[in-house]
Amino acid sequence: MRRVWESHGFREIYDVNTTPFEPGCGLRVQTFCRSTSYRNWKNGTDLPRPAVIAFLILSGRQRLARRDGSCRELGPGYFSLIDLRSVDADFITLSEKLERYFILLEPGPALLGLVGQMFPGGLPAFQAKFPDRLRLCFEEIRREITRPDADDAGIGGAAYRLLHEAMTQRPALTLPEPLLLARRCIDARFPDVRLSREDVARASCVSVSTLAALFRTRLGSTIGSEIRSRRMEKVRQLLTFSNKPVSEIAAECGFSYAYYLSREFRAVHGMTPLAYRRLSRRQSDEPGPESATRGDG
Repeated sequence: MRRVWESHGFREIYDVNTTPFEPGCGLRVQTFCRSTSYRNWKNGTDLPRPAVIAFLILSGRQRLARRDGSCRELGPGYFSLIDLRSVDADFITLSEKLERYFILLEPGPALLGLVGQMFPGGLPAFQAKFPDRLRLCFEEIRREITRPDADDAGIGGAAYRLLHEAMTQRPALTLPEPLLLARRCIDARFPDVRLSREDVARASCVSVSTLAALFRTRLGSTIGSEIRSRRMEKVRQLLTFSNKPVSEIAAECGFSYAYYLSREFRAVHGMTPLAYRRLSRRQSDEPGPESATRGDG
């Protein structure tokens, strides 16, 4: 099914996957889109449900503006995979017209497990050496979605080939020792509500300013956002695969109170932890007893 969304700033043509949803089907592509935006248009990330976006710039230029104030200019051949549940940046069109392909993927266990194995250093974002190969992978996904006899196995197989091509083209990720030590510290200590930038810097054997500069220039991130991202990753995992109440999850993931977790979770995901739990359970067909979560959120 095709849908067109447009305004004075953009025009997007969506091919929507209308195959019946089957829990545990593997990679589930929601839509394929050919997007055209015009100068100064800022990308929106408000979606009715969680999604992971894979996109490739075909022509034109964009500015990636992060909430910490750092910026980066992106051009044709730039590929990225972004979890929209934890996005911390805006994309602003710089050229008169920018064209790109993107797909929206269901962030289920199959996808998250696969990208964790393919991209252990974090979700990919790079200037492709062979962008035409990625473009053909996107176009294969569009063909599979629009076939009269489309099925999730064929669409998911095409999505896997796109991710595999991205994996082969992604530049080798070589990080300075302080960043490796910082990530190791955050992985080990993120449940500690008292974990600070100073603690991470001490574990990395450099000053806070030096470590902050390394995060900004090498990862396009900040120390604080890395800690928050790791905590949210664990929160999502526990909401989906456990029946623990939100108060217990908050204590396990570095939040003083369930209220603080709920407030930050809503700011990042646009919904409460319990709403996310219900949604993820419906998507993975793993319902949990209501009694396990009553009274939190």
